[in-house]
Amino acid sequence: MRALPPAEIDLPGGGARAAEAGGLGVWHDTAIPFKEVLQEFEDWIGNHSLWKTEQGGSLNSAAFVTCGNWDLKTKIPEQCKVSKIKLPTYFMEWINLKDIYLNFYSRRATGMMTMMRELQMPIVGSHHLGIDDSKNIARVVQRMLADGAVMQITAKRQSATGDVKFLFKDRIR
Repeated sequence: MRALPPAEIDLPGGGARAAEAGGLGVWHDTAIPFKEVLQEFEDWIGNHSLWKTEQGGSLNSAAFVTCGNWDLKTKIPEQCKVSKIKLPTYFMEWINLKDIYLNFYSRRATGMMTMMRELQMPIVGSHHLGIDDSKNIARVVQRMLADGAVMQITAKRQSATGDVKFLFKDRIR
């Protein structure tokens, strides 16, 4: 997991204060700039053959799985703007696990904790701590796949306009 310097993130009460309140005081010692995080990420996905750089930078047999649309619909584009970089094409589509959950189990989940509670799965680590949330979301995905769910893209950003098209009729709003 990589943390961004507090100056580059928008947290209530300021990055450093929010980081310390969440037990993440280490951000000051380990954080690297967003552009460097993206470069390390691109190196990693390239080394694992998950990125088609020759096809405009789309992902290869991979997708971002989120618990909601906010991260990829809103926050990543905002951070790219603040960092004065073009939104990478691999951020143009994603899977919103809430929508997959709703359409597979026919019940609404407002977030990761609701999904885990309904699936009778204990939380691992701390809620809203990035690496722990990632692990818990991956566990929910594994459970849903074992139950027969199919993971598919739920949202696509139109490159020309930046508008997001949601691909599921029944979705969490």
